[in-house]
Amino acid sequence: MENSSTIKNQGLKSYHIYYEDKCLFKNLDQEEFDLIWGRIYRSYHTDSLSFSVCIGDECIREDQSY
Repeated sequence: MENSSTIKNQGLKSYHIYYEDKCLFKNLDQEEFDLIWGRIYRSYHTDSLSFSVCIGDECIREDQSY
């Protein structure tokens, strides 16, 4: 049986930001992601940056074109 925090977290969206294959930031909410991604991408515009969007335990890796 799942506890209430597990059920609650299944619908939450979070973001992870990577440089090459190293995770720099993990479990960011939308506001944190927008702020950090905007600054880091503008400063270090490179194909080495990427991010993933996670809903619950499932994450999908995106390219840097956000």
